[in-house]
Amino acid sequence: MAKENEKTVEDDKNKTLKEIMDSLTETQKTAVYAILGAALEGDDGGEDKEDDEDKVTEGGKKTMKHNVFDGDPRENSNVLSHSDQETVMKMAKSSQIGSFQTALQIYAEDNGLQHDAVSGGFVQTGEGNVTNLFPEYQEVRPGAPELITNDQGWITNVMRKVHKSPISRIRTSQTDIRNIDTLRAKGYQKGKEKKLAGNFKLVRRTTDPQTVYVKNALHRDDIVDITDFDYVKYLYDIDRLMLNEELAVAMMLGDGREEGDEGKIDPDKIRPIWTDDDLYTIHADLDIAAARKELQGSNTGANFGENYVLAEAMINAVLYAREHYKGTGTPDMYLTPHMLNVMLLARDINGRRIYATKEELASAFNVGEILTVEQFEGKTRKTADNKTKKLLAIITNLNDYSLGATKGGEVTHFTQFDIDFNQEKSLLETRCSGALTRVYSAIAIEEDVTVNP
Repeated sequence: MAKENEKTVEDDKNKTLKEIMDSLTETQKTAVYAILGAALEGDDGGEDKEDDEDKVTEGGKKTMKHNVFDGDPRENSNVLSHSDQETVMKMAKSSQIGSFQTALQIYAEDNGLQHDAVSGGFVQTGEGNVTNLFPEYQEVRPGAPELITNDQGWITNVMRKVHKSPISRIRTSQTDIRNIDTLRAKGYQKGKEKKLAGNFKLVRRTTDPQTVYVKNALHRDDIVDITDFDYVKYLYDIDRLMLNEELAVAMMLGDGREEGDEGKIDPDKIRPIWTDDDLYTIHADLDIAAARKELQGSNTGANFGENYVLAEAMINAVLYAREHYKGTGTPDMYLTPHMLNVMLLARDINGRRIYATKEELASAFNVGEILTVEQFEGKTRKTADNKTKKLLAIITNLNDYSLGATKGGEVTHFTQFDIDFNQEKSLLETRCSGALTRVYSAIAIEEDVTVNP
């Protein structure tokens, strides 16, 4: 091996100038030719004897004998000396470096080298970068920048499945006849007075609309200068995503702003399913302790992990709450990504997963489909009895949630040019109301995380 290395070093030392030039790329050759050409152009064609002494006639052509990396004849500037050039050439011949390009780049990085457009040489200023000679950066995905957003899958699902009403002022009316004992039909006995049936409750509530909007402004200079993609459409698409997400979150959770915030979406206008009245949303607690006690009593702990206990506790909570569910059709389940992963990772003693897919899990929950919602993570609320409840999942058929907007109140896009500030202003807005329209048509699964003093 040592002999081979010695031979390689010896071969590198014996390389001719032609062999070195042949090893360069086309870009590097162009740079070297530019340097040589600029140096040759520096000769003014005079009869100065000293200048003539620096020229050698070969084949009838005058060529430069002096080193092109020596002092610039036209201006007083700092350039690479003859010794510096020899250093670069020695580095290029070295077996560790192996090429002129690598040697030049290393020297440039060590000495702050840049190409000088005036002299055609490489000027050492301490500020330059020889990598300016390299090809320009190319966009991996040309066009508009890729958007980094929250998961939009559940938002698209909500906006597609929610019931759209052409009426913005919603009123719902239901009659509660569940107290069947007082309303039962009675047998008649001859000669006896017929008695009236018992009273029943009328459940009614109204919901008024509110305007929800996204306003933006684009400077015309930016619109004109950005030519890689349609900047106006790009910003409009972002505004529409923001509006859809805000409406979906407001319908599920509420917008999360503090009371009194100027931009808050009123929960009496777009009613959140999670915090809706118990008459419309069934609030059920996840009882992990009870599930663990039940399962461990059958020696489950010897065969299953903690994830299995949590999965079974979740299934128990949902199925027991379904006994009181009065919504239409088959509901869907919206839950935190973490809770979904906990249940999918439930395994037996042999490491086999209990639920291999979301479809198997959806079948166990008796729901249409399962969708993950990043916005559910870490959400808590205070109850009337001062307990803290952490949201885990919402089960509902969104056909029972009405999003109402009259003609003209649907999503509308307005644009206006402001000549004073040279801006194209954009307003995307809707005026709508939202509420569950059936009692007991949603289930919210929560975990009690109250910290006892």
